[in-house]
Amino acid sequence: MPVRIVNHLTVFFIIMFLLITGTVMAQQNSPTALTLEESIATALSNNLSVKSATEKVKVAEQKINEARASMMPSISGSGSYTYSGKAQVMQLDLSNLLSAVSGNTNTQGAPSSTSSYIISIPVGQEDTYNVGISVQQPLFTWGKILNAYSLSKISYEAEKQALESVKQQVIFDTTKAFYGVLLTDQLVKVTQMAVDQVQAHLKTAQDLVDAGMATNFDLLRAKVQLANIKSQLIKMQNLLKLSKDLFKNTIGMSLDADVTLKGEFTYKPMELEIDKLLDLAKNNRPEIKQLELQEKVGDKAVSLAKAGNKPNAALAYNYSYTSYADTLDKVFTRDQWNNTWSVTLALSVPIFDGLATRAKVKEAKGTVNQIKIGKEQLINGITLEVRASYLSFVEAKDLLKVQEETVQQAQESLRIANLRYKNGLITNVELTDTELSLTQAQTNYSNALNDYIIALAKLEKATASKLN
Repeated sequence: MPVRIVNHLTVFFIIMFLLITGTVMAQQNSPTALTLEESIATALSNNLSVKSATEKVKVAEQKINEARASMMPSISGSGSYTYSGKAQVMQLDLSNLLSAVSGNTNTQGAPSSTSSYIISIPVGQEDTYNVGISVQQPLFTWGKILNAYSLSKISYEAEKQALESVKQQVIFDTTKAFYGVLLTDQLVKVTQMAVDQVQAHLKTAQDLVDAGMATNFDLLRAKVQLANIKSQLIKMQNLLKLSKDLFKNTIGMSLDADVTLKGEFTYKPMELEIDKLLDLAKNNRPEIKQLELQEKVGDKAVSLAKAGNKPNAALAYNYSYTSYADTLDKVFTRDQWNNTWSVTLALSVPIFDGLATRAKVKEAKGTVNQIKIGKEQLINGITLEVRASYLSFVEAKDLLKVQEETVQQAQESLRIANLRYKNGLITNVELTDTELSLTQAQTNYSNALNDYIIALAKLEKATASKLN
């Protein structure tokens, strides 16, 4: 191959390698962009509380299988080998019996013959092989097994509601952290706009001083104001970094990860009614559903406790093969084995348990009463939570309208103040106050908007419903 072609191919492969490597590195170094929905999905996937609650649901599901197994027959097999050493021998003297039968006795009633008839009877076997199978089936347990099965199913549903409650808390925390970053980013932009405005103010002051229309005091004051607003910008930029770290920690991302958020920090008008919100909360909150299910669990526990001193019936079937083969080769001979079987119907009737059942019933009823009281307390707490979130929502909504008008008025005031300051109609102090008023109005608007969004998120958590 000509050297020229080899050189061209070498350059081609080097360029391709650099392009591929650069693309991979760019992908690795590019920040991760997340929407609110993606952030929530990441948080639900990484959150340890969610993982723990998920495992509890899995455990409860297996308890259903365990309770179901109690209804089915229990089958077991067994096998044994017993070596008894030297077999015991029982000796039986038949002399008296034979004499009595033959009628040959002396005057004292003793046999006349001195012959003895003694036989030896072996007791037990040296080698015993046994193989068997046993089947047991509960027939009647006074509802114990059925109630235990129902209890396990209800407990499973209760754990699912507990998991849903944990998820809703994670969703709210993620939403709050997400918009916390957007708020801080908005405040950084507001502060940067203020810096730009003061810099323009400083240039105007310098032009006026150069034209002899202003004093150095005005210029010095503008420089001080610029230094102050730059300090505020540095603080807001640092606060943005902290809010991002909080967000990454909330969703379970590494603090070293580079992440950007994709979302709108805008006002979405909504009309909500407190009565409908309260109805949604009472119908949808997983905590209420969980306590309702726990109340049913308590009722089943009462039924189980009442069955503690009731009769039980069970059926047992046993089948076994036994061999007394004295050598190993005979063990595998079919005619050396004898089979036996039996069927047993067992009935157990408790007579006196020391009043333990009575105590257990009272204990179970007390637990149910505690659950009912807890549910009432929870409903009261949720009602208060919904009302407080609704009032915060209404307050933020009203403040937004006021702050929006204030921002518009402050922007117009600053426009007029800049024109008047350039023409020497107002002092530097008046212009500075106008600039600060606009910055404060924009900051208040951003805070009110964040309060509105978070209040809406609180209402969604409080009602367990999607409201927008």
